[in-house]
Amino acid sequence: MPVRFSNILIDLDGTLVDSIDGLHAACLAAAETIKRPPPDLEFVRRSIGRGSDRLLHLVLRGDAESMLEPDLHQRARAAFDRHYASACLGGSHLRVGVAESLRELRAEGRRLVVATNKPRRPAELVLRHLGLDDLTDGLCCPEDAGCLKPDPEFVTAAVGNPDRSGVMLVGDSGVDAATADAASIPFIAVRGGYDEGRDIATRTPSPSVVIETPEGLPTAIRALEN
Repeated sequence: MPVRFSNILIDLDGTLVDSIDGLHAACLAAAETIKRPPPDLEFVRRSIGRGSDRLLHLVLRGDAESMLEPDLHQRARAAFDRHYASACLGGSHLRVGVAESLRELRAEGRRLVVATNKPRRPAELVLRHLGLDDLTDGLCCPEDAGCLKPDPEFVTAAVGNPDRSGVMLVGDSGVDAATADAASIPFIAVRGGYDEGRDIATRTPSPSVVIETPEGLPTAIRALEN
């Protein structure tokens, strides 16, 4: 049976995967390298969503700085990348219902693309480690798109062409909401992820649907098609 939404773009961190432990460990390694106070886990959680460079600026900058100095940032990013290459595996876990939902959506003939601001190398490692590479049809990272979410061109790159009919985005944060809005596509918000300590349901513009966990994703998509 034909489906209305044939291309489902799905965020990774906080949406499909609980990755806070690995990201926190890598941020601690970066902080130690440039002699900055170690960020606590909740601060890191509230800072996720706009890519690794922005994450490090947020959690490692001093009180009087708006951004890390270029040399400090370069050293911190190198330490972060080195540590995260291993920490991303033990520190990442599938959220409840992910595998079952992805299998159900693919059985309905939908194309599933992971659309993440995480760099490609650790994203590939996480997908392979958790078996998501066998449950999805593609991966789009900043290196592929030439930009970060919320740029609507990220959606174009993830889909593979500028036609956004039949496309929707699933995510856990205001960055994802802004991406969908900029690209004029529906947005399904998943609670329990990383949205700077806020409730994703209160975002403006409002999500098309809000679900508590990834378990509810197939039902939510079908509801938007009716």
